[in-house]
Amino acid sequence: MEKALQSAAVITGDIANSQSLSEADFAHVLKVLTAALKEQTALYEGEFDVFRGDAFQAVIPSPQHAMQVAVCIRLALKACKPSINVRISVGLGTVNFTGGEVKTGNGDAFVRSGRALDNLKSQYLAFTSNSEALNKHASLLTAFLDSHITSLTQTQAETLLAYISAEDKGHEQIAVKLGKTRSNVTRILNASEYHLVSDYLSYMAAEVNENSR
Repeated sequence: MEKALQSAAVITGDIANSQSLSEADFAHVLKVLTAALKEQTALYEGEFDVFRGDAFQAVIPSPQHAMQVAVCIRLALKACKPSINVRISVGLGTVNFTGGEVKTGNGDAFVRSGRALDNLKSQYLAFTSNSEALNKHASLLTAFLDSHITSLTQTQAETLLAYISAEDKGHEQIAVKLGKTRSNVTRILNASEYHLVSDYLSYMAAEVNENSR
């Protein structure tokens, strides 16, 4: 079934340095990536494809949630063992694709997302839209966030992901889920600068929502 959306987000990415992984580690990383994509796209009625072994694309119909999806995918891969980085680019715009065939889609969002991924050098996360003003602000903020996520430990990434994904943000509930003490979860979240990450996601959601009107 052909799907055409005037305002959506396309997330394009690949596993960084996948060739350095052993066959067993790559299989595990791919399993974690696929599970993260499935979970995140299901939250927002999106779709995804994994192709060429280490590449993936997803369509998120509600673009204001795209950066949270992208960050959660990055954190999921940072949290897995072995901890690994994924390069992810989020592009906003029009989208045309056949249901179940995201990788063959086209439209502004696909073009922007693909080009931004190709232009990533030392960064692992990028955002682009048709608004130069939004891009200017988002580019700098996203670069800071990207650097921060890259510096996180496996445990910090795991705990931060649990916090972002939780409906109940209470540290006690997150501690139960992770099998940690409440004080340990609070300590890890504080070291992870979780409030700044949460503020970034809220800011981007609001800006994208405003820009999509």
